Amino acid sequence: MKNLEMLREPNSPERSEGIKAVPAASRVAREEGIDLSLVKGSGPNGIILVKDVEHFKISQRAIETVKKKEKIQASSLARKLAEKKGVSLESIDGTGTRSRIMMGDVIRVAEKPAILVREKEEEKNIFGQTIPMSQMRKVIAKRMGQSAFTAPHIYFFTDVEMDKLNQLREEVLSDFEKRFNIRISINDFFIKAVALTIREFPMLNAWLKGEEIHVMPEINIGLAVALKEGLIVPAIPQADRLSLGKIAQIREDLVERARVGKLKIEEIERGTFTISSLAQFDITFFTAILNPPQSGILSIGKTCDQLSLKDGQVVIKKIARFGLSVDHRIIDGAVAAAFLQSLKKRLENPTITLNQL
Repeated sequence: MKNLEMLREPNSPERSEGIKAVPAASRVAREEGIDLSLVKGSGPNGIILVKDVEHFKISQRAIETVKKKEKIQASSLARKLAEKKGVSLESIDGTGTRSRIMMGDVIRVAEKPAILVREKEEEKNIFGQTIPMSQMRKVIAKRMGQSAFTAPHIYFFTDVEMDKLNQLREEVLSDFEKRFNIRISINDFFIKAVALTIREFPMLNAWLKGEEIHVMPEINIGLAVALKEGLIVPAIPQADRLSLGKIAQIREDLVERARVGKLKIEEIERGTFTISSLAQFDITFFTAILNPPQSGILSIGKTCDQLSLKDGQVVIKKIARFGLSVDHRIIDGAVAAAFLQSLKKRLENPTITLNQL
């Protein structure tokens, strides 16, 4: 058969004994790395034609795409919505457990182009305009004004070495994912360390009501979450009593629901102390206004490399600047300084002090 090629090299991926294919089909198979034994021929007596190789290539790509999509962790609602909106799951960063894609993630990506266009148009026309406050912004403005003009603030700063804490996080990362089905965040360590330190300094957990200081019975640590309209602070309840794994699970759930506007009012109002981090920005330190009626708020800046001397040698250390703002009506300078000093010691020696993994 003049137009046929008998492939008789059993070790070659595109050649197996007894397989019949036209030369052009064999050439395409070699170029594409296709095993001809997997291709069904449509020619006379099952001869493999070029179109058979092309059809096989297309079908394999489709199968690989499906398998790739199936490997992506996503909720059933997220998959349905992504298909409806024409959004590729591969382009979405999941915020759920173990980076699982949730419906809110799909909504965010699907609406992002329209939002960006709208925001750009709004920005172009914003000069000279009067912008009415949203209800959320009104509440924030009232509370911050009350805090700034009612509570006399006093500020303290310290530099914290982050090397050991970062190392510990890397060491326990995979274990936490297996045990708690969660990716531990550096903020989870901060929440735990702050809660344990407040046990030593209960005045940081106090509210001023009239002429009475009320030390709150539970240590509920709030974590500031940035939304388009402002900050919202959901709180992890009884954080001093929880393991890091449980803190991480609650924190992830609260942050995810905060971004889609599904927090309960008690989850926001129960906070007794707040952590506000701008570590993701190029901000080394900042002063934070108290979240009333709380008496303390911790600000955390970006971790930076810093040269230091150790045993006569120059070394590079990871340093983050922590700031503490307190209500001076309740907390004296010495107490605030001692609190920040104790927190610094805990974070710089995490394997000793953060013992509830």
